[in-house]
Amino acid sequence: MTREEAKQQIEAFFRRLGEKASFFDEKMYVESRIGETLIGFEYDETEEILSAQALIYRFRSEPKDKVLDAIFGEESDATSGGGRVVFNSETFTFYLQRDFKEKVGENVFYEGINLEQRNSDESRRES
Repeated sequence: MTREEAKQQIEAFFRRLGEKASFFDEKMYVESRIGETLIGFEYDETEEILSAQALIYRFRSEPKDKVLDAIFGEESDATSGGGRVVFNSETFTFYLQRDFKEKVGENVFYEGINLEQRNSDESRRES
Protein backbone atom coordinates (compact mmCIF):
# COMPACT_ATOMS: atom_id res chain seq x y z
CA MET A 1 0.00 0.00 0.00
CA THR A 2 1.38 3.41 -0.91
CA ARG A 3 1.37 6.39 1.42
CA GLU A 4 -1.36 8.04 -0.68
CA GLU A 5 -3.53 4.89 -0.55
CA ALA A 6 -3.09 4.74 3.24
CA LYS A 7 -4.16 8.37 3.51
CA GLN A 8 -7.22 7.66 1.34
CA GLN A 9 -8.20 4.66 3.51
CA ILE A 10 -8.04 6.70 6.70
CA GLU A 11 -9.89 9.68 5.24
CA ALA A 12 -12.65 7.38 3.94
CA PHE A 13 -12.92 5.77 7.39
CA PHE A 14 -13.43 9.11 9.10
CA ARG A 15 -15.87 10.27 6.41
CA ARG A 16 -18.05 7.26 7.34
CA LEU A 17 -17.97 8.53 10.93
CA GLY A 18 -19.07 11.98 9.75
CA GLU A 19 -15.65 13.55 10.31
CA LYS A 20 -13.52 15.41 7.81
CA ALA A 21 -9.85 14.78 8.35
CA SER A 22 -6.53 14.90 6.56
CA PHE A 23 -3.56 12.91 7.75
CA PHE A 24 0.10 12.18 7.20
CA ASP A 25 1.11 15.71 6.22
CA GLU A 26 4.37 15.42 8.16
CA LYS A 27 4.01 12.39 10.42
CA MET A 28 3.26 8.74 9.80
CA TYR A 29 0.95 8.29 12.79
CA VAL A 30 -2.44 9.69 13.79
CA GLU A 31 -4.59 8.93 16.82
CA SER A 32 -8.26 9.63 17.51
CA ARG A 33 -10.96 8.78 20.03
CA ILE A 34 -14.11 7.12 18.71
CA GLY A 35 -16.58 6.95 21.56
CA GLU A 36 -14.71 5.18 24.35
CA THR A 37 -12.13 3.67 21.99
CA LEU A 38 -8.71 5.17 21.34
CA ILE A 39 -7.61 4.21 17.84
CA GLY A 40 -4.42 4.98 15.97
CA PHE A 41 -3.25 4.56 12.40
CA GLU A 42 0.41 4.18 11.51
CA TYR A 43 1.98 3.89 8.09
CA ASP A 44 5.30 2.09 7.65
CA GLU A 45 6.82 3.45 4.46
CA THR A 46 9.57 0.80 4.38
CA GLU A 47 7.14 -2.13 4.60
CA GLU A 48 4.27 -0.25 2.86
CA ILE A 49 1.84 -1.37 5.57
CA LEU A 50 -0.96 0.59 7.18
CA SER A 51 -1.61 -0.53 10.76
CA ALA A 52 -4.74 0.25 12.74
CA GLN A 53 -4.37 -0.04 16.50
CA ALA A 54 -7.12 0.00 19.12
CA LEU A 55 -6.05 0.54 22.71
CA ILE A 56 -6.98 -2.41 24.93
CA TYR A 57 -5.28 -1.53 28.21
CA ARG A 58 -2.65 0.84 29.61
CA PHE A 59 -0.62 -0.27 32.65
CA ARG A 60 0.53 2.35 35.16
CA SER A 61 3.88 0.59 35.52
CA GLU A 62 5.70 -2.22 33.77
CA PRO A 63 3.71 -5.47 34.06
CA LYS A 64 5.35 -8.66 35.28
CA ASP A 65 6.40 -11.23 32.67
CA LYS A 66 3.79 -13.76 33.83
CA VAL A 67 1.02 -11.18 33.24
CA LEU A 68 2.27 -10.65 29.68
CA ASP A 69 2.59 -14.41 29.15
CA ALA A 70 -0.99 -14.94 30.32
CA ILE A 71 -2.36 -12.27 28.00
CA PHE A 72 -0.47 -13.53 24.97
CA GLY A 73 -1.43 -17.11 25.91
CA GLU A 74 -5.10 -16.19 25.48
CA GLU A 75 -4.62 -14.67 22.02
CA SER A 76 -6.41 -16.45 19.19
CA ASP A 77 -8.34 -15.52 16.05
CA ALA A 78 -11.53 -15.67 18.10
CA THR A 79 -10.21 -13.27 20.76
CA SER A 80 -8.31 -10.88 18.48
CA GLY A 81 -10.93 -10.23 15.79
CA GLY A 82 -8.58 -11.09 12.94
CA GLY A 83 -5.83 -8.85 14.27
CA ARG A 84 -3.05 -9.45 16.73
CA VAL A 85 -2.29 -8.29 20.24
CA VAL A 86 0.73 -5.98 20.50
CA PHE A 87 2.44 -4.75 23.67
CA ASN A 88 4.31 -1.43 23.59
CA SER A 89 7.04 -1.73 26.22
CA GLU A 90 7.77 2.01 26.15
CA THR A 91 4.22 3.08 27.09
CA PHE A 92 3.11 -0.16 28.85
CA THR A 93 0.06 -0.45 26.58
CA PHE A 94 -1.70 -3.31 24.85
CA TYR A 95 -3.21 -2.75 21.42
CA LEU A 96 -5.27 -4.84 19.06
CA GLN A 97 -3.57 -4.30 15.71
CA ARG A 98 -4.67 -5.05 12.17
CA ASP A 99 -2.25 -4.61 9.29
CA PHE A 100 -3.25 -3.76 5.74
CA LYS A 101 -0.70 -4.46 3.02
CA GLU A 102 -3.05 -3.59 0.17
CA LYS A 103 -5.79 -1.04 -0.22
CA VAL A 104 -9.19 -2.60 0.42
CA GLY A 105 -12.71 -1.39 -0.23
CA GLU A 106 -13.94 1.43 1.99
CA ASN A 107 -16.65 -0.77 3.58
CA VAL A 108 -14.20 -3.62 4.27
CA PHE A 109 -11.73 -1.22 5.89
CA TYR A 110 -14.41 0.56 7.93
CA GLU A 111 -15.97 -2.65 9.21
CA GLY A 112 -12.56 -4.15 9.93
CA ILE A 113 -11.62 -1.18 12.11
CA ASN A 114 -14.87 -0.04 13.66
CA LEU A 115 -15.23 -2.63 16.42
CA GLU A 116 -18.26 -0.88 17.89
CA GLN A 117 -20.12 -1.31 14.61
CA ARG A 118 -18.96 -4.90 14.25
CA ASN A 119 -20.04 -5.76 17.80
CA SER A 120 -23.50 -4.24 17.34
CA ASP A 121 -23.92 -6.14 14.04
CA GLU A 122 -23.00 -9.41 15.79
CA SER A 123 -25.45 -8.67 18.62
CA ARG A 124 -28.28 -8.10 16.12
CA ARG A 125 -27.49 -11.39 14.38
CA GLU A 126 -27.59 -13.30 17.65
CA SER A 127 -31.04 -11.93 18.62
